[in-house]
Order: sequence, then C-alpha cells, then structure tokens
Amino acid sequence: MNRLRASFLAAKDGSDVEEIIKAILTHDERMKIGRRIQIAELIKQGVLYRQIAKELKVGLTTVLLVARKLDQNPTGYELIMDREEKVEKEYRRKVYEKTGASKMIYKKKVYMGFTRKDVKR
Repeated sequence: MNRLRASFLAAKDGSDVEEIIKAILTHDERMKIGRRIQIAELIKQGVLYRQIAKELKVGLTTVLLVARKLDQNPTGYELIMDREEKVEKEYRRKVYEKTGASKMIYKKKVYMGFTRKDVKR
C-alpha cells in the first residue's frame, strides 16, 4: 500500500495516475470504484437508497456499504469530491482561450487541446 501511495503522490498529472490505475485494477474494479463514488454523491444529496440502487443498477447492499463507509470516514469521500471540483475549475479555465483584438466585445473561443488529464498536481 505504501508503494501505491508513493506512486500516486509522485504522479505529475492525470495521465500518470491513469496509467497506474490501469496497471493494477481491472476494468470491472475501476467501474465499481466509480459507482461507489456516484453512490456517495447521491447519498450526500439525500436520494433514497432504493432509488440509488435502481438508478445505478447496483444492489441495495452496495448502497448500504457505501453509506456505512461514508459515516465511518466522511473525509475520504469529501477529499475525492473537493479534488474533482478543483480539477474541473482548472480544466474549464484552460480548455478554451479567447482570441481577437483587444477592443472586440465578443472574442472567438479557440480549443486549446487541454484535457482533464493535463491538470497538474
């Protein structure tokens, strides 16, 4: 576990993190982790457990497990959500650049080729 933590901390951007995750987790494991994060978000929004299970096509036991983990360690999921918000803000700021003369009211937006993986730590 220490090696995994160190590799995440040493990753310079999202591409490195994605390569590490792909190397150690199967596609199904990655999907399950993603669903658990979605479940936690919906629980925090106050959605009923049965509705979450139906909407995400997961078992009620999975929803209850995530709810229990969320109660035991709320900061873990909060960190995930805070970091995602931080990445989204930087992505939105850098994905397009406005170009045109300084006196133009409506400047043209140009896609810069920036992706979420390019967000630096």
